[in-house]
Amino acid sequence: MKIFIVGLGLIGASYAQGLKKAGHEIYASNRTEAVVEQAIKEKIVEKDNDMSYLSKVDLIILGLYPKHNIEFLSKHKHLLKKGQIITDVSGTKAWMTKEIEALIPDGVSYTSHHPMAGKESSGYASKDYKIFKDANFIIVKGQKSGPKDEKILKNIASDLKFGKITITDAQTHDELIAFTSQLTHVIAVSLVHSDHLKETPQATGDSYRDLTRIAKINEVMWTELFLENKEALLKKINDFEKELDQLKKHIETNDKESIQEYLKSAKEKRKVFDET
Repeated sequence: MKIFIVGLGLIGASYAQGLKKAGHEIYASNRTEAVVEQAIKEKIVEKDNDMSYLSKVDLIILGLYPKHNIEFLSKHKHLLKKGQIITDVSGTKAWMTKEIEALIPDGVSYTSHHPMAGKESSGYASKDYKIFKDANFIIVKGQKSGPKDEKILKNIASDLKFGKITITDAQTHDELIAFTSQLTHVIAVSLVHSDHLKETPQATGDSYRDLTRIAKINEVMWTELFLENKEALLKKINDFEKELDQLKKHIETNDKESIQEYLKSAKEKRKVFDET
């Protein structure tokens, strides 16, 4: 399949690398042309590569921040051809998918998806197609989804060795991601900022390291994600604060029985999660 990837950051470049290995013909664009030149040199992107291939490919994968995906399509929609499929790898969906659906011409289908994988580092140099192995893959259907989109995206997921595939809509996706991804990053960075002891590095074990690993964050990208999904994220933060306040109250009142029951119920809930 001929694939055009817009943006060769960590995810876009890792897709390009993995899909090339799977036998696909890869074309690409990037804000910094030197990155595309490097990808051509590494034989990830085809040597004969320019924006005209946007009209010649079967699948277009948008790998930019949501607002930049919209800007790119607005600028280049005249190059889109009937029968093409557009997808994206953005971390928030609801408002972006509506904008994209309004932009694309008739005959071009659009189904979003979200690869639940990443690294602490970013950019082309950090690419690694192996980060997708056994990771979750969420397909997000919308008003412009075509009959072949789901099958094509499942094939992409298979080629990149993803694990479980979930199909949902944009609103549900953003609610899920507000909890499973964005809230966890909020907690990690808040935990790091709550540390006021100079001896902490000498007193940490795996608990602190595991909980704060994702605080080594791409601040530009995550600021965008937090604000783009503001309503859903704030609701999840409020839910978390209520749980934290409940446990805090049990500790303040020396309610040993309630603390034990609270911890036990969390343990059992986590076991169910592991078995799912």
